[in-house]
Amino acid sequence: MPRKNLTARFIESVKVETRTDFWDATVRGLVLRVSPSGVKAWTVVYTREADGEKRRVTLGKFPALSLEKARRKALDAVAAVSDGQDPAGDKRARREAMTVEELAGIFIERYSKRNKRTWREDERLLKVEVIPKIGKLKAAAVKRRDLLDIIDAKAEAGAAAQSTQILAVVRKMFGWAVDEDYLELSPATGIKPRAKAVKRDRVLSAAEVKAIWKALPGAALRPVTANVIRLLFLTGQRSGEVCGMRRSEIDLDAATWTIPGERTKNGLAHVVPLSDAAVEIVGAALDKADDDRDAPLFTHVGAPIESNAIAQATRLKLQVLDERWTPHDIRRTVATGMADLGVMPHIVEATLNHISGFRAGVAGVYNRARYEPEKRRALDMWAEHLEAIISKRESVVVPMKAEAAL
Repeated sequence: MPRKNLTARFIESVKVETRTDFWDATVRGLVLRVSPSGVKAWTVVYTREADGEKRRVTLGKFPALSLEKARRKALDAVAAVSDGQDPAGDKRARREAMTVEELAGIFIERYSKRNKRTWREDERLLKVEVIPKIGKLKAAAVKRRDLLDIIDAKAEAGAAAQSTQILAVVRKMFGWAVDEDYLELSPATGIKPRAKAVKRDRVLSAAEVKAIWKALPGAALRPVTANVIRLLFLTGQRSGEVCGMRRSEIDLDAATWTIPGERTKNGLAHVVPLSDAAVEIVGAALDKADDDRDAPLFTHVGAPIESNAIAQATRLKLQVLDERWTPHDIRRTVATGMADLGVMPHIVEATLNHISGFRAGVAGVYNRARYEPEKRRALDMWAEHLEAIISKRESVVVPMKAEAAL
């Protein structure tokens, strides 16, 4: 058992052709196990006092668990052994006792909430689709068949796309549980989706936009839901961003809405110029909201309305078209509509805070222009065009390309 004075630099750079154990010279029993795939796991090897058997318990993986933290955890484990405990046996017992419902709660708290803005959808799918069926099962006892029964039933009920979403969540949950040493194997490994992902390209026609807008007052929607949908049409922003709008983000004097980076998909703060129609809706919401700076503008029972509530309202109460539509189709429609009005592609992308195409790659790195005047002109043009669609009059908007030629 060769020992080595482990350092952070060595751990970061070490590579092996066969699985190799590096024993720490500082803390007795601490081992860095390195695999050819690059996985580096911390373990503690000890002798169980009850029968003298050599045991190994995994502490965690590098870099999530640093050298300093691994040494502290190893000392704790060694101290537990000296008190007559069996860390590996205790860990196995905890694993065998954990239910799927308990695992789901840990997964949401320790992974989804920390890494996904859409964690609420993960939580909803697990609570509605998974836990009622297998929540009481021991997580270590779940079989592939248990998961197949859930996703197959959903697919056979005509919701193949949702069955794929359920599979994605449970696959991630069980895979994460293996990575974090809550489970030894994932029952979701190798399960294939029951439906291929379909990339939507639905763009609403002018007649469809008008039909949806006109249906809002009589669709048995909450007023806040209807106003969120109106703002989706007027701003082109993402549903979750509009739903989470707060008092501190609005400057009515400047007619702007600044979405902080922690609420945007790409992590970048985004200034949305507000047209007169958008200001009217936002101003009314401000009048009704709490005075607290962080008060949400669109709420249900005191909490910000969630984007999945908008999607559900659309699915259940606003299917007034011949073809199914979703809230995200609005964003695509706004982008296409502004382009049809002559707005240049890079301005459309800047307006929607969308980094791809013109704003991706080298151009996006060096071109830091925010195009605020152009964004305001684009959204004002779109709002006027939208009003023309809804009121049945001929649009008086002069396309940007034509205007530039004047």
